[in-house]
Amino acid sequence: MLAGLPGECGRSSKKLSEAARLLARGQLQFDDEEPAAQEDEIDHALALLGLYVEGGLTLDADEFWLWPENEPAFLFWMSLQTQWHVGMAGPTGLNYQGVEICMRRRGVRPSERDRMFDLVQVMERAALDEWAKARST
Repeated sequence: MLAGLPGECGRSSKKLSEAARLLARGQLQFDDEEPAAQEDEIDHALALLGLYVEGGLTLDADEFWLWPENEPAFLFWMSLQTQWHVGMAGPTGLNYQGVEICMRRRGVRPSERDRMFDLVQVMERAALDEWAKARST
C-alpha cells in the first residue's frame, strides 16, 4: 500500500499507477479490434509493399485490464491530460486548479473528491516518473 493513501485506495492505486505508466510510455492503446483482425491488416499492408512474414505474423498480446471500480478514476484521469504544467524538460505536474474545475464540471460528488484527488496524484507521480526515466536514457 502506498503511504498517505486511505486504505481502500491501495488496490486501485496500483492498477491506476500502472495504467498511467503505460500511457506515459505510449504503450496503452484503446483498440477494441481483435488481434487476428490486426494481424490481417498488417499482413495486407506488408503485401502491398511486396513483403510477407515467413511463418505468419503473430502479435504479442500483452493486455492490461483495469478493475471495474477503477474505470471512473481512469476516465477522469484521461480528461485531465490537457491540465499539465510543462517546463523546459517536459511536464512538471498537473494544474490542480484545473483538476478541481474538472471534478466539478464532470460531476464528481463532493464526498468522492478527496479519494479521486488521491488517485489522480498516484497517476500523476507514475506518469512523471516514466517521463523522467525516458529523459535520462
